[in-house]
Amino acid sequence: MPTQGLLNYLYTRGSRSVIGEWGTSPLTIPEQMCVRREMKRRPGRYFEFGVGHGHLYQLFVERGWNCTGVDPGDWASGFPNVYRDFSDVNPDLNAELLVAFDVLEHVSDPVSTLRSLWKLAAPKARLYCAMPNRESLRARRDRQNWRMVRPLGHVNYYSKKSITKALNLAGFAVRYVRATDLNVLRFPRRRQDIKPALIEMLGLGDQWIVIAERS
Repeated sequence: MPTQGLLNYLYTRGSRSVIGEWGTSPLTIPEQMCVRREMKRRPGRYFEFGVGHGHLYQLFVERGWNCTGVDPGDWASGFPNVYRDFSDVNPDLNAELLVAFDVLEHVSDPVSTLRSLWKLAAPKARLYCAMPNRESLRARRDRQNWRMVRPLGHVNYYSKKSITKALNLAGFAVRYVRATDLNVLRFPRRRQDIKPALIEMLGLGDQWIVIAERS
């Protein structure tokens, strides 16, 4: 298992072995779900772990949320209140909404990371996260060639049981779990588009989206 220091270094260097290719869509399917559900609420305190290029973070800033984030990469430094490490964040943050999309597969100790999020969360706060689904159709079919296999990048892959257990150990109660894909799938207009559309509609995608609550 690589150390977290090495993983952070590769991430900040933009290593494709860690982050792969940035998606063409500004928001992934899990991020869009978060926006649809949470933008209906009155703005509150928002925390994002893994700000990346900041598409989601900027949306919450623009909607008037009090936003704080953590990301070791330089690409997030231009956004307000984004820090390099959890230790730099005000421990009394009490965020009502936290997100950790596509990061738990990158950390060497996911339970410890989730506990760090728990400490920043207000009572009954909502946590949205997404991570590779090792029980997916693609994972079972492609095995070592599965698109989520990324040496020195993705160091954890999750079943429904394992992500639920990790969240429970950190003090979160899981409220919603669904298999999805990362990027938006439009109505299939070509034959090669039919299969990925069916995977999404049938809930067989290789990404989990999870909503949990601080208990």
